[in-house]
Amino acid sequence: MTAAPRVAVALEGYGWHPESWRHTTDVGPVTGGAYWTALAATAERGLLDFVTFDDSLGPQRRRRPEIEPRWLAGRPDAVLLAAHVATSTRHLGLIPVAVATHTDPSRLARDLAALDDISEGRAGWQVRISSSRHEAELFGREPDEDPFGAAADTVHTVRETGGGEIVVAALAHNPHVYEFASRSADLVFITPKGDESLGAILAEVDSAGGRNLQVYADLFVSFDGVVDDRSDAEVFTGTPAELAAKICRWQRLGAAGVRLRPAVNSADLPVIADEVIPMLQRTAGFRTEYRPGETLRQRLGSERVP
Repeated sequence: MTAAPRVAVALEGYGWHPESWRHTTDVGPVTGGAYWTALAATAERGLLDFVTFDDSLGPQRRRRPEIEPRWLAGRPDAVLLAAHVATSTRHLGLIPVAVATHTDPSRLARDLAALDDISEGRAGWQVRISSSRHEAELFGREPDEDPFGAAADTVHTVRETGGGEIVVAALAHNPHVYEFASRSADLVFITPKGDESLGAILAEVDSAGGRNLQVYADLFVSFDGVVDDRSDAEVFTGTPAELAAKICRWQRLGAAGVRLRPAVNSADLPVIADEVIPMLQRTAGFRTEYRPGETLRQRLGSERVP
């Protein structure tokens, strides 16, 4: 029997559309805890595997140092945000982004170990690597000549301090990151553009040594036509039934699951939880309840790292 597809959601600001704030009302400030608690409650109602909380060294989700005035600027610290959400959830996996580059490994290890303790084993860490000059200059440094090697050392420190329970993830767009993920991560997020692209990327991950990685394919999702053509992930604008079918198809092609990026959190996340997931329950054997006391590592079927 084919295993049920896995589904996660990536949370970023008011949504993954750069101007999602224009389409958002009556949810409170993005810096307020109540906003994120409500999103987490919706995700847990949808029985999702986990949510990720995006973060970076810059004030915006951009590779350039300049501020784009049309985009939301500023966000809460993702690790602290996950710790806040942990107290209001019981089952949902929580994976914050934290930048490994220019960060004190021992402090990051303590923070993530505390998050795993607060959440009773539901924590993870999405590793972000910085290689840009303008971000290095924030710390009075030159860009690291080997950012992947330094990040691998930081992951080792976090695993050593945290006992190997923290689930480590990475977003990967090229073979260098696939190789890093195969050495240092438990799961990897990829960004295919269609079925053929998915197959090609899965083959690249396998060639990079990632045969044992859990692979989640990212998908930008909008049910109201709020699209971003600059998205690095494929843009989906169909119906909930079409999204459920696409999730199942990508699983059959080899992905362990999908990580959905809502264009506008307040509009698209409830549709995922209340319409897409019930369809997957009826047609693909998706869970109808969480297992009591299940850790994130147990949910993913990932072995503990020594």
